Amino acid sequence: MSHDHPTGEARFPVLVILGPTASGKSRLAMAVAERVRGEILSVDALKVYRGMDAGTAKPNATERKLIPHHGIDIVDPNVEFSVAEFVDYAEPVLAGIIKRENVPVLDVTAPYYLKSLVYGIDRGPPPQPAFRAAMDRKSGAELYAELLGKDPVAAARIGPADKKRLIRALEMVAFGDTLPSQVQPWAEPRHDYRWIFTGIKWPREVLYERVRQRALHMFEAGWVAEVQHILAARGFSATSGKAHGYRRIQEYLSGAITMQECIEQTIRDVKQFARKSMTFFKGFPRVQWLEVSSEQEIDRAGMYIAHEIKDMLKQCGIERPAVDLP
Repeated sequence: MSHDHPTGEARFPVLVILGPTASGKSRLAMAVAERVRGEILSVDALKVYRGMDAGTAKPNATERKLIPHHGIDIVDPNVEFSVAEFVDYAEPVLAGIIKRENVPVLDVTAPYYLKSLVYGIDRGPPPQPAFRAAMDRKSGAELYAELLGKDPVAAARIGPADKKRLIRALEMVAFGDTLPSQVQPWAEPRHDYRWIFTGIKWPREVLYERVRQRALHMFEAGWVAEVQHILAARGFSATSGKAHGYRRIQEYLSGAITMQECIEQTIRDVKQFARKSMTFFKGFPRVQWLEVSSEQEIDRAGMYIAHEIKDMLKQCGIERPAVDLP
């Protein structure tokens, strides 16, 4: 496996691990970080919320003690947290890790957070709550038709199913200086770091079974009680309250669905999210995909990636002990 970027020889390496939920990204991140003296930055739209633990598969206390973790427990669940705020948080974190001569390892679940961090963010006009509320009352098909009339290229790029992005695109048309289609979807990644993109790909049915097992484990770990606790405190923001599982558990607690329906619908939602995020990640340029069928293969890949990163660190004048390869 080779990550050749001859133009970036003396740039500091940043490992980016992509993959859908339950794919073993955190396992790979830990395996590499332990060997290269890394620090893990979680690029996840839900792990940023304090108290949302059982349903987000946050690293446990042992893992956090072993390897420094960032991007976790930043805000309370009742607070809105945007892509721009994540980028503003992550920038100094990345710089700080490198200043300590440690290796940033990005454990990525949120495609748009990553894309904005690596390729730059369209900050566009600020959110317009009244406009968004009005748009939210429309169907995806209506929003799509509206955008089709104003920016057909952006409409084709987004599609009729993604209401959130359709509303943001219409907001940019109404209040911004630039049409959404004029924002380049993939420019060059920023040049201050040497980006290493690695993705984990499982056979689909195996991944879906991993998703199912993880969801069941989350329910056993007290997910329902966690939601009750948050509701009894300050509650959820619009974003955190719609998260996979959290939304279904609220429906269960309100009596709208049974516990069995709650579990089944949560598993279906997470599978759908895994499929959508995998489609997005496949569009990411320059990714080395690891096709795996066991966790042992992830561990072995961790050794090889750590070996490569140590070579890159050497080019930056930083020595690390050699990695024993099998």
